[in-house]
Amino acid sequence: MKGYPKQYPLDRQTLFGINTMGLMSTTAYYLYTAVLMMFITDYSGIYSGVPGKAAAVATTLLFVGRLWDAVNDLWTGYLIDISPRTRWGKFKPYVLIGSLLAGILGMMLFHIPQNFSNFGKEVYLYIVYFLFMFAATIIVTVPLTSTMSADQEVRAKLISWPRITSNIVGVVFAFFMAIATYLGTKRNPNIPLTVDLIVIPFLILSLIGIVMVKEGPVTEEAKPPRLRDIGQMIKINHPFRINLYFTFVGGFVWALLTATSLYYIKYAFGVKNLGTQSMYFGLLTLITLVAGTLISQKAMQYISAIRGVQWCYLAMAPFLVIMFIINEIHVIDNPWVFYLLIGIVMTIAGAQFVPANLIIMETMDYNRLKLNAGMEATINAVNMFLQKLQSGLATIGVGAALLIVGYNAQTLEKASHVPDNLLQSLGVVLFAIPAVFSFLAYLIARHYPLQGAARDEMYAALAAKRVTNTQSSKSK
Repeated sequence: MKGYPKQYPLDRQTLFGINTMGLMSTTAYYLYTAVLMMFITDYSGIYSGVPGKAAAVATTLLFVGRLWDAVNDLWTGYLIDISPRTRWGKFKPYVLIGSLLAGILGMMLFHIPQNFSNFGKEVYLYIVYFLFMFAATIIVTVPLTSTMSADQEVRAKLISWPRITSNIVGVVFAFFMAIATYLGTKRNPNIPLTVDLIVIPFLILSLIGIVMVKEGPVTEEAKPPRLRDIGQMIKINHPFRINLYFTFVGGFVWALLTATSLYYIKYAFGVKNLGTQSMYFGLLTLITLVAGTLISQKAMQYISAIRGVQWCYLAMAPFLVIMFIINEIHVIDNPWVFYLLIGIVMTIAGAQFVPANLIIMETMDYNRLKLNAGMEATINAVNMFLQKLQSGLATIGVGAALLIVGYNAQTLEKASHVPDNLLQSLGVVLFAIPAVFSFLAYLIARHYPLQGAARDEMYAALAAKRVTNTQSSKSK
């Protein structure tokens, strides 16, 4: 943080707070994307020994959960937007409450009462999972960050550092299966205890960070939205619509990578090596995301956010196609070949994070210009819903690949040879489908309207409007 001016929002206290306030949100994301499905299918004890049944339960749960989010995210975002601004701000109280609930419910999700029947375990999972996802929804860190400044470079710094800090969570999850194996056994890793040991410290750090953050003044002049403003927003806010289209399509790349990679690693490189190999993969994830974030933060000084997003989508597709072709000819059973190629894709995906969030903030700014309505939480909720829907649909893709081959973890873990058709089915979900989505997202992103002069004109109009509102307030 050396070299930053000691003034809000780049002062040390605010930077420390903004760097840590989202740690629980990141932890929640890793829990439901990287750990939960494998926990249910392989280690939860639900429908143990019944081929395909646990995979079907996990697939259905995670998909239905995303349908719940379709309703939950939108009305929750609107309620946050119309809620009164407190002395702590509009968004900060929700970030605090959401983080606390997500931490508690996240631990409960992995502590399924073993004396319940299989049906009872399903009911427990549905109830806790739905509440957990609701809690994650109200951790509105992006709207909170957008209130601190309207300057692209300042926003890029405010987004980049938390992204890098959040990789502390990634480091820990890189060792997740190794820790769980150490606390349990190779055949029965202690996942519930490992979740507890990870969630508790990150929850505490998140709460400390939230307390230290001061919500900014950028959105103070905007009026609370009316219900009909949502329809107006969808109709008038063309940048928002285009962003939704390419975010929805392009987001499948990362969703499929995170949902499928552990299964591929487990069976391509040997079940007994899962703890070690998952650690390598986790460290690779950390390195690539940090590298990508630093690259994109620097790039935002020279190019627009939309240009950065377009280049990232276009660059990922060829490497994914190469991996698919290799996997079809011969399963990628050499971990270093896999890590080299997937690492390139993940670095590019990591570079997309900063410009993608800057675009979301641009659509919020456009909304304030056209409707004079503060709808940051609603816009953020729609984007969060897309991420969760992508994760749910990605889970279906993985589940379909597992169901096609009659996946049974207990049988496969004892098998002397893993069928190639399992890894090739996973390869379609992990490589081929993301390549198609990446290229389609690039084509859609080319139609984003706030490019070049159009973007400059929008911010000039916003600045003029802010001056007019200030003068009007002083004259009263």
